[in-house]
Amino acid sequence: MNRIETRKSLDNQAWGLLPMLLFMFIDNFIDYHYSFIIALTLSFVSMYLYTALMKRKTYQFLLLVSSISLILFSVFLYLPLGKALYPYSSLISELTMVMVLTFVGFSRRSLLRRVRNSGHPLFHRTLLRSSLNEFIFLAQVVQNMFILHLFVILIYNVLPYDWHTPGRTVFLYDQLGVIIGVCIFSYEHVRVKIMKGSLRKEMWIPVLNNEGKVVGCIARSVSRTVKKKYYHPIVRVAVIHDGKLYLTKRSPDSYVDPDTYDYPYERYVLYRQKIEHSAQDAIGRLKGKPGVSVRFLIRYKYEDEKIRHQVSLYVVCVHDEKLMSEYVREGGKLWLTAQIEENLSKGVFSGYFEKEFPYLQNTILFAENFCCQQPTSFCEENIAEESMESASMV
Repeated sequence: MNRIETRKSLDNQAWGLLPMLLFMFIDNFIDYHYSFIIALTLSFVSMYLYTALMKRKTYQFLLLVSSISLILFSVFLYLPLGKALYPYSSLISELTMVMVLTFVGFSRRSLLRRVRNSGHPLFHRTLLRSSLNEFIFLAQVVQNMFILHLFVILIYNVLPYDWHTPGRTVFLYDQLGVIIGVCIFSYEHVRVKIMKGSLRKEMWIPVLNNEGKVVGCIARSVSRTVKKKYYHPIVRVAVIHDGKLYLTKRSPDSYVDPDTYDYPYERYVLYRQKIEHSAQDAIGRLKGKPGVSVRFLIRYKYEDEKIRHQVSLYVVCVHDEKLMSEYVREGGKLWLTAQIEENLSKGVFSGYFEKEFPYLQNTILFAENFCCQQPTSFCEENIAEESMESASMV
């Protein structure tokens, strides 16, 4: 099955934490005057990297947060706050990041609304919103862990003086923040790796615009969480034998019209897959067998309360009894045109089928019934002509 590679929007957002962690680590070994210079330098580098990655549709929002936090840290050191604050540069940098992430937390709904209502193409909005959701999730983790660290230091300061030792003080003030940051990065790396493994198993389907052109792709499971929002292509293959339609029951778990009678073959067109190849793949192990020819009939738009689909209807006409037995499925049977007409609009057939049947009845079924007594070659020529006429109508 054709799968799309994992999108850049699922890159590890924790990469944006590295400039802050680098600063917190170096700050343990240098004078606070150099901390000021390093913080400004890293902030400008982070801003440049953020802009460069954004042009490539990779949104490292945490890199922007690190940059703003380091700029705020520089302001803190420039202000006359007293030399008592200078030994605690790492804690001040954590505090500035918590402040920025708190602002992000308050603004997340407006940010998501702004992305949703932006004038960007649908695929671009989906990519941007996916990156933003990943960032918001990680931002909450980073904020909570750094707040916990600052709370631990607060508790440590109110403990009796006998509990204070140089080793504990250095660990809590200078080293624990870096360790927390590294743990967050490792956690996010493992989480994204697991997520990528799950997405490789996901079915990626094209997103069409109103004109039927592909404008992006989305996971099928994600598309189904929002009814009728996305427009997708599917293929359906009807099986005809001796002028009768072979129909089977749709699965009880089917997303559309469960437990109704329909064609035995239906599937989504996968991203970057041609529609005709998808139709061939739909019939599975029968593909390529002698006497099996999948012919295109018509393409139309189908819409109900759940989905919007561009349906490409194909047909397989089977004249050999032995070959027909390979199509048989449990619960499937051949239906005469009269039997189908008696059960229309009674909830017996799927919505797709009820929309397609009048067309089938006046074209391919009419030709089949006419030529079923004729030689096979004559029948195939008639059906080919019907297929060409149908294609010219699309």
